[in-house]
Amino acid sequence: MHHPERTRRPRLHNLRADALLLGAVVVFFPTPAHAYIDPGTGSALLYLVTGIALSLYFGARALYYRIGEMVFRAGHEHEACQLAVHSEDPRYEITFLPVLRALADEGITVSYFTMYERDDSFEELPEGTRHKVIAEGLRGYSYLNKLTADILLTTTPQLDVMVFRRSKRVKHYCYVPHALGESRYVRPYSYDYFDSVMCCGRTIKENIRRIEAIRESAPKTLLETGIPHYDELLKSATKREPEPSKPTILIAPSWGPLSLFECFGTGFVAAIAAKYNVIVRPHPQMRVSRTELYEEILGLEGVTVDTARTPATALASADLLVSDLSGIMHEFAFIYEKPVIIASHESVHGGLEGELLGGGSELRERCRSVIIPIPAEDIHTIVDRLGEILAADSQAKIPAVRDDLVYNFGNAGPVAAKQIKGLLECL
Repeated sequence: MHHPERTRRPRLHNLRADALLLGAVVVFFPTPAHAYIDPGTGSALLYLVTGIALSLYFGARALYYRIGEMVFRAGHEHEACQLAVHSEDPRYEITFLPVLRALADEGITVSYFTMYERDDSFEELPEGTRHKVIAEGLRGYSYLNKLTADILLTTTPQLDVMVFRRSKRVKHYCYVPHALGESRYVRPYSYDYFDSVMCCGRTIKENIRRIEAIRESAPKTLLETGIPHYDELLKSATKREPEPSKPTILIAPSWGPLSLFECFGTGFVAAIAAKYNVIVRPHPQMRVSRTELYEEILGLEGVTVDTARTPATALASADLLVSDLSGIMHEFAFIYEKPVIIASHESVHGGLEGELLGGGSELRERCRSVIIPIPAEDIHTIVDRLGEILAADSQAKIPAVRDDLVYNFGNAGPVAAKQIKGLLECL
């Protein structure tokens, strides 16, 4: 169902427009002034100027996207289909494949749009799935913005906020998360303009309902789906008993200012490698944006660096995972039923939905017994903590925690297909 009121912009957009107007007046019609400014007034003016600068920046960026879309949309024919599935990166194939297979079993034809080529190394798509490659970035989103479909399913958030716009010819937009998570660590309005969300578990469902109440926005359809790519991981997961003599530790951080390597460098890895077998799986973005740090990791003595397309082999080989905010921690705990240590930072929500929600991470608290936090200031004790956790029996607690937090564990693909079929029948 399409909710017209959902496409209205929040009041923030009106404030930006006012700030832009004020900024234009200040810039183009300056007047000299001779006056004393006390510290309090100076701070207020600083916030005002900062607000104007940010508003000008966001306004200019939005204008850039609008102009780019107008340029790229020229010559696009209106693609028409019943169900469109959009994948922006090969790493999301594992999310969509269980759903595509189940949709084929339901007899539903799918138009699968990828922003990358699918060569022979990819799994063959199920019968009834029509594949089309579209351009990356702005040009590809411009194509999607002109699409005609009953439903468009995507893992790309922030619909109708920046470059990914709603098409008037698409009746229903559905978001599917690609990891177990919550709304706290995503950018503002990530899910606001979708008609439905395939919730991975109760935490994200609770978060979205709270955000809707705070913003007084129309409630969207929240489906209790689960995590389709867990279906795939379960099929390929191989478990082995730990080696008592020298267990293997997998270090797999996320990307960004709170990631392990950004916060602590690589010294803690060397300390772990002195006692344990170590596999490091750096985030793919590090190779692009932090080349020097990536090269430093490659040069670590006694460390194996894993860069395979999927982490399945590394996960199967490890006895314990060290991570931060990465979704891989839930995969390791819930699929392989092995313990996890995470570097626990103070909650940092600036510029994220957590700033609106307030408080701390509900998901982290609910996982605390199997995904064990270590305060950032205690990172120097991590080698001792590894020994303690490996000797403990935290694995016995994992199934109960998993059942409480993940919908339809191991069966999310078929559930998602039936939910999509139900949405199609209601349109």
